[in-house]
Amino acid sequence: MSNLKKEVLAACTAGLRELGFTKQDGKLILDRGDGASGWLGLNLATFALPASLMVNPVVGVRFASVEDIMLTIRDDIPRTPMPVVSRPLGYLMPERTFRTWEFQRDGNIEQVAASLVSAVKQYGIPYIDTYADWRVFCHSVELPGFLLPHEKAKVIPVVPALNKQLDEAREVVRTELTAVADSDGVYAQSYRDFAEKLFSCDLFTKGKEA
Repeated sequence: MSNLKKEVLAACTAGLRELGFTKQDGKLILDRGDGASGWLGLNLATFALPASLMVNPVVGVRFASVEDIMLTIRDDIPRTPMPVVSRPLGYLMPERTFRTWEFQRDGNIEQVAASLVSAVKQYGIPYIDTYADWRVFCHSVELPGFLLPHEKAKVIPVVPALNKQLDEAREVVRTELTAVADSDGVYAQSYRDFAEKLFSCDLFTKGKEA
């Protein structure tokens, strides 16, 4: 790891720690209670090293209940803390555009890191606090653009299942299975496997509606 990269990550992590973020399995996590937490990723563009380093923060929200199910029934996701919903920080700011912070080898690293941390505090944490509320998340999960397109059909049915609305969850899955019925593509095969494992998990086998 280059010296600049080490210095930048150290400066950013130190500032984020003051906001309450802690490192868990290499990820920056902000506990919000009741199994909910904020998540922060620092995406690095290293093409200009050793002269400069670009950092693009991504802010997200985790729910332990959702993550536990996903890690049990899916093989296509990392085995580290991951958000169920996320946004690049720049899109949460007034300009609503892709934003990076540039750290230069001969520049003021602490000052740029402080700017990044300030933006996380002003725009990232309110996003976390909004969607770390399970009720708000449940009402938002089907809104256009809320989830990444390739994740929607796998996340959306888990939400009503956790709320013990199993018939609604089944309907979401069956609708997607019908949509991919004539496809042998990677996604279609992955979704069939997902559906089989979801319907076989404890939520459905032990938590059936009366």
